[in-house]
Amino acid sequence: MRNYDHIPASTVRFWAWLDSAVTWMLAIPALAPQFLGGLYWLNGLLGGAAQPPPFEPIHLLFVSLTGSLVSVWVVARLLHPVGLLAVIDGWGRLWVGASLVWILLLGGPPVLALFVLTEWAGAVAQLRAAYRRA
Repeated sequence: MRNYDHIPASTVRFWAWLDSAVTWMLAIPALAPQFLGGLYWLNGLLGGAAQPPPFEPIHLLFVSLTGSLVSVWVVARLLHPVGLLAVIDGWGRLWVGASLVWILLLGGPPVLALFVLTEWAGAVAQLRAAYRRA
């Protein structure tokens, strides 16, 4: 197994803190609709819909589950900021960014393009740190 101990803990923590800035509100069902409202407000500024579509309880369940899982992942990286977690996070960010591109191609809200940029920036930063020549 490859050793990723050369990746600074600060790199792992930086991307974890960035994730926490977004996901903590999604993890709390009472706050998730406010976050989504803000996201759609920004989407309106980018030329898309300014109001979120009707939101049913099942939608809130999946939003909160996603926010909760990412929040747990954030806590793991903050408490144990080892290089292997940066590699896992980097590859995961590539996947999430590609999924967001797919949703955009299907007509998803333009604001998601901002998340593609942050996901892929995190992937590049962490994977570059992981695979650079020591």
